[in-house]
Amino acid sequence: MKFKPLVIVLLMFSTVGAQAQVRHSRRSINPVGPAAANVAAQVAGQTLPIRRITLYSNGVAYIERRGAVTGHAEVNLSFKQSQVDDVLKSMVVLDLGEGRIGAVSYNSSAPPAARMADIPFTIQSETDNDLQGGLAGVLSQLQGARVTVTTNARTVSGSILTVEERKSQIDADKPALTTHALVIASENGELASFDLAEVRSVRLLDEGARRDVSEFASATASARRRDAKTITVTSDGAGSREMVVSYTVAAPIWKTTYRVVLDSAGKPFFQGWAIVDNVSEEDWTNVQLSLVSGTPISFIQPIQKPFYRYRPVVPMPEDLRLNPQVYEPGENVVLGSRTMSGVNRSSELVTVTAEPPAPVAAPGISMRGRNAMANNLLLNGASGEEKTATSLSDAIIEDKSVETAATGSEIGDLFEYRIDQPVTVRRDRSALIPILQTRMEGERVSIFNETARADRPMSGMLLRNSSALTLEDGSMTVIDGDAYAGEALIERLKPGEQRLISFALDLGTLVTVRAKEDRSPTLFVRTVGGVLEVHYYGMNRKTYTLTNQTEHPRLIYIEHPIRAGWTLSDDTPKPDGKSRTHYRFRVMLEPHQAFALNVAERQELMETYALTDLNRPTLELFISRRYVDDATRAALEKIIDLKTRITSVDVRLAAIDKEVEAITQDQQRLRENIKALTATAEARQLIARYVAKAGEQETRLEQLTKDRQQASDERARLQQELDAAIRSLNIDRTLNRG
Repeated sequence: MKFKPLVIVLLMFSTVGAQAQVRHSRRSINPVGPAAANVAAQVAGQTLPIRRITLYSNGVAYIERRGAVTGHAEVNLSFKQSQVDDVLKSMVVLDLGEGRIGAVSYNSSAPPAARMADIPFTIQSETDNDLQGGLAGVLSQLQGARVTVTTNARTVSGSILTVEERKSQIDADKPALTTHALVIASENGELASFDLAEVRSVRLLDEGARRDVSEFASATASARRRDAKTITVTSDGAGSREMVVSYTVAAPIWKTTYRVVLDSAGKPFFQGWAIVDNVSEEDWTNVQLSLVSGTPISFIQPIQKPFYRYRPVVPMPEDLRLNPQVYEPGENVVLGSRTMSGVNRSSELVTVTAEPPAPVAAPGISMRGRNAMANNLLLNGASGEEKTATSLSDAIIEDKSVETAATGSEIGDLFEYRIDQPVTVRRDRSALIPILQTRMEGERVSIFNETARADRPMSGMLLRNSSALTLEDGSMTVIDGDAYAGEALIERLKPGEQRLISFALDLGTLVTVRAKEDRSPTLFVRTVGGVLEVHYYGMNRKTYTLTNQTEHPRLIYIEHPIRAGWTLSDDTPKPDGKSRTHYRFRVMLEPHQAFALNVAERQELMETYALTDLNRPTLELFISRRYVDDATRAALEKIIDLKTRITSVDVRLAAIDKEVEAITQDQQRLRENIKALTATAEARQLIARYVAKAGEQETRLEQLTKDRQQASDERARLQQELDAAIRSLNIDRTLNRG
């Protein structure tokens, strides 16, 4: 069948229907005529039931409605206010026949008070003294409108002039009686008055008046049903044809839960169920249900509310003269197109059938597949013998296949579970939907992880997903034989992957752990840039002692943590495998057997010694640890001797500098004293003494300067010898093999 998608134009109308009525006792205002009523009758009853639902694990549902329509079709879809934004940004409408999609309209999202403020009249509840209430109040606000007034005696058409109020006093002890009369002017100029108590109907002839009344009724209805939203989809065509409407809305996240039955050999039989919730206002009746695992990007954008941009008000100039504008030619600009290329992923659809249906605890839900567990709980014995009850695991007969009840396929990075049979879930109900029922590859094991428990492993199983479906995260209940064994959580498991799962504490196996840290002998020493490097391994040894305290064999997986920078030593048994954070060692224990597993790890470490800081104790350490041979020892002793001589020269230089500083300070004192003395005989003798002493100090300073220069030259020579000795020293010696 040929069809083409059409562009959908979303228009906002302030009315939700073609008819609105304002009633006053048995009198009424008829704003529309019989033609509009006939159109409404033609489009009534055209609906699009839900045919397909896809639930995503990110909290979004994709709804597809499909059905037959005829002629001019108007389909009203009801949504909650919170759903409209999602619907408006995702709705797709297709007419699969020769029809043409028209406007998709919805009632305005403006507040009812704002909508009613634009209507030129108001209607309040009827009171005796208030013209704003009842029919009198409505007609009094429609002055000038053309109407047709019908009473029991006559029918007159004209324009409303006024509604007059009349009071009559019948009983002096009672309040005056108030009545109202409608005054109209007919087309021939005749004025007519009608007692409103005798008026049967007033028909509005002006289109504007009818529209005002209809808009007021719509705004009033919106104020009463604030959470209700109606979206109307229209299509024009001839004859019967198929119409499709799809959209996305927020929905509860679907969940998965699993059951595993272990037989006497520990082989698992697997059941997978999906939990779906229908919180909508509509039943899901015989819908095609799909469950998608993944997290596509989804967001909410408030697009249903009208938005306005601020525009400044510019006054009109007094002298408005608009001159034509002339623009200079510009350079030609060629807009290039950019092609996006990618890989077209085509995934093979894997269909897995199930056996005849078994009951499911949800209304309208059935599981496709013969359930051998339910049909074979009692097995017949020999002739004449009583029927013997069997365990749940033994009821799974080996020669009968038990397969999935869903079809699985990959959609890019997502995975879809498509339920094979139609599903029915009533409104405000939830259901368990079968998605998987098959045998799995696996075995019963125990799992020891020291961080979880330091003395006992956990009972569990090694499960391999041998089905064609991706198993989503969920809870798991384990039945061992015919008894409840425990519960577990399973993370996302793709086809072919295997996972360790624990569900109980293994009280039949005892584990003790001893740890010891050490360092290995030095591997090698070498010199790099005047630094002696000593390489060795830091060692960490851990011993796991396992004891089987039962009469049955035990298969145990020991999880040993993986540490950054550490590797297993050569004398450690090769692990059976590893995860991102742990090595896994597989140990088989016979009844009452004890076994010790030694796991040794090593980390390459290095100690450094700067040769410029080498001293006698450090050299003795090198000799005791056999880092150096005799030739290297002599070279290192020469380095130490040069360092000792340099130190001696440094001491001599320091002494010279100290004496020079002392003489300099004393000469400063002598100068200050000479300056303070007066020209007397005693002063002249003291000045002469100071001058003589200063002369002796100058002679000493000259000698100290020569001594310092000699010491500096000697130190420079020794430093050159030391640097040359360090550069010429080349140590690269292997002591042990790692």
